[in-house]
Amino acid sequence: MRDRMRLLGLNMTRRSNRRWVVAVTYAALLASGVVLWTLDRSEALTFPFLLLVTSLFVNGVIFGGYGCWGLIRPFNTNKPFGFGTPSHNDERDLRRRDRMHFYAYRIVVSLVVLGYFLGRDSFGHPQVGNALLVGALILGLTLPQALLLWIEPDMDFEAPATPEYPPA
Repeated sequence: MRDRMRLLGLNMTRRSNRRWVVAVTYAALLASGVVLWTLDRSEALTFPFLLLVTSLFVNGVIFGGYGCWGLIRPFNTNKPFGFGTPSHNDERDLRRRDRMHFYAYRIVVSLVVLGYFLGRDSFGHPQVGNALLVGALILGLTLPQALLLWIEPDMDFEAPATPEYPPA
């Protein structure tokens, strides 16, 4: 997690605030997906493309992890050519990140397999299969960060120490 947890002026050190952000973000993604699905019946690529762009925005700006913004520190702590980043992850952060990716990708792979089999001609429901595949794409991009924000306990940041000066 970042050293200072603020999003749109709101304090995100409390777990309940982070859970609200995750819930509202996924509700907005679901609502935008339903609106795009109902409005866009002609172009097959517009719906997944717009949801992909929206998911990348959510991932990079709100949740973090893969970009320099967001509530979670960047997962990649080494830039190309061996230059380090200013915020290194410790072993605990790396272990939690790896565990959340493991949990999230089990769900994503299950959705991909289910979407593939439901989208085949023998089942006769290609729309359901396509929706599950797009949902798996969105969850694959955002779910590890959402899980990290959801389970992390309340954070207390220490105030910077003020030097005590002897009385004059």
